Amino acid sequence: GNHCFEARYNGTNNASGTFTFYINRLINPAPATGHAAGTADTYTVTIQHLGDRLSNYAVIDSTTVKIAVVESVRVTATVDPTITFTLAAVGVGTTSCGVPADIASTATAVPFGTMALNTFKNLAQTLTVSTNAVGGYAVTTIENDQLGKDGGTATFIADATGDGAMTHETKDDWHTATQNGFGYSLHNSDAAAIVFQYSDTDGSCATGTFCAKQFAATADADTAQSLFSSTTVANAENANVCYRLTVGATQAAGDYENNITYTATATF
Repeated sequence: GNHCFEARYNGTNNASGTFTFYINRLINPAPATGHAAGTADTYTVTIQHLGDRLSNYAVIDSTTVKIAVVESVRVTATVDPTITFTLAAVGVGTTSCGVPADIASTATAVPFGTMALNTFKNLAQTLTVSTNAVGGYAVTTIENDQLGKDGGTATFIADATGDGAMTHETKDDWHTATQNGFGYSLHNSDAAAIVFQYSDTDGSCATGTFCAKQFAATADADTAQSLFSSTTVANAENANVCYRLTVGATQAAGDYENNITYTATATF
């Protein structure tokens, strides 16, 4: 009625020494009747040293041991889905998109200050995303409107057209400060994928020095535009948004502002 396993060897029946006997592919027995989970069932194992074939495998010596069999322990854990998204200041003089920042930004403001005519001013912010979403993330942006005088809608600093072809969907070189308006470019640090960069040399961007776009605008019923993304988990991936502004002599005096919204969306 036992399960039996043999390990044969050469030598005299009563030879001294150590023998190691491995048993594998043995299926654990079913729980005993009345078994209590977490309490081991015990079984007796008989170990016999047998003689050779000429002795008809007579038992030379024998001993018994006990083994205890208990259920495996199931280990479980839950990791909550997370995403973090931060905007950070870029200091004055720090180079982003190939140009130094003329004024320091903050996490919540891009203060161009007083503008000189037909002269570029450049500021930047750093956007950083971390997520454990297996499908990664995407960062998008949209402005409420063009820069409006006193926050209104009657007088604007228009979104720039770059060197001629720039829109919120089409990138273009922007090197001439008399091409007035507001726009942005991107400078990738370690994001998995970025939609475009200041250094692009395809499409309408030929020189690789400041390839730019307008911001999409809610007031124009535009769709928010993607900036950078990943298709898997991400640890502190970041890119810089580089803001550029230039105004002409006919721009009405006053204070101008708008609001730009950035959204990071994870795919779990």
